Amino acid sequence: MNKFGSLNIKIALLLSGVFIALGILFYTQNLISKIQKREAQIADLYAKSLEYIANDTSSTGEYNFIFNEIILQIDFPIIATDKDYKKVEFFKNVNIDTTLNAIKKNDVLLELANEMKEINPPIKVSYKDSLILSYVNYGQSGLITQLKYLPFFEFLIGGIFIFLGYIGFSYIKKHEQSNIWVGLSKETAHQLGTPLSSLLGWEVMLKDLKNKPVELQEISTEIEKDLEKLKKITGRFSKIGSQPKLEEENISEVIESVCSYFEKRIPSLVSSDGKITKKVSVNILNKEKIFVKINRDLFEWVIENLLKNALDAIDKTTGAINFNIMEKGKEVIIDVTDNGKGVDKKFRKDIFRPGFSTKRRGWGLGLSLAQRIINDYHKGKLLLLDTSLDVGTTFRIKLQK
Repeated sequence: MNKFGSLNIKIALLLSGVFIALGILFYTQNLISKIQKREAQIADLYAKSLEYIANDTSSTGEYNFIFNEIILQIDFPIIATDKDYKKVEFFKNVNIDTTLNAIKKNDVLLELANEMKEINPPIKVSYKDSLILSYVNYGQSGLITQLKYLPFFEFLIGGIFIFLGYIGFSYIKKHEQSNIWVGLSKETAHQLGTPLSSLLGWEVMLKDLKNKPVELQEISTEIEKDLEKLKKITGRFSKIGSQPKLEEENISEVIESVCSYFEKRIPSLVSSDGKITKKVSVNILNKEKIFVKINRDLFEWVIENLLKNALDAIDKTTGAINFNIMEKGKEVIIDVTDNGKGVDKKFRKDIFRPGFSTKRRGWGLGLSLAQRIINDYHKGKLLLLDTSLDVGTTFRIKLQK
């Protein structure tokens, strides 16, 4: 799946989640509104009933009906006060300390009644529509409070589920990529084994020839170096997927050995017709002995990939690739800088993504593999530190001492 297809799926999932969340929120708020309306109606009915009794005291049956059929049905906090809010006449479903004396209890209930006024407007009880007898104050039931918090609880659960799903999918994706890397590496090592064994046999026969001219001796020596290089590459591929052994190495010496091998072969790497059309120098700015635990074979592979990447990026007649090795506290930092064409801003986030390449014939695996070797096997970091179009690029390797 390409980058844009993956992005579209992520956007679709995000929008679906937002619409579901909004739907749940709308439904919950609508339900809360209906329950609040019902409670307001019950409180209003209670107030009107008291008003009815106040205006017609001849019937005790209605009074009993109010207490048995209305008051007992109230499941939300309610406090009835006098008209001046100085005395509490009735309260229900209110949590209050029962050990308080009557005066203190009255004060606490009046304070709660004033708080209820901020939630719902009090309902007045009047005599013959002119004289206010009392006020009925009511709050919200526990059900409404729970429903109000329900969307946040649902969002929290949904967020945890999405987070765990993301972690799970990321792990599965990483595991699949790891299996692909391992399978590809093992198969490459296997495929290289047969022709390499044959070439080693031919190289031994060439070495055994007597009375060889000087030119042939030099060629034989270089062929031997290249075969050793192929053997090393085969060994590197076979190590992918297993935990490599780390040993203390002089990092400057390791980088210098890779650079010296490449310097003799730079012309063939940067020219398609075999002609030297430009000159590229490889420089190690700091050759002090700095020791750090690495797997030499795999680390050399990283340096080679960065060198090749830099060589491909240099499109000037004269180029330079500089290695700056530094110690900062418990870290060893290696900056690899070239004066090539740089990386466009829109590609910077994708530069380490497997399969991404700005070259026509590139596989997009070199930098991804290099980052994997540093991050996973050496517990360090490989990152794009800086880049500017037509100025150059700097990659940084961080290793723990």
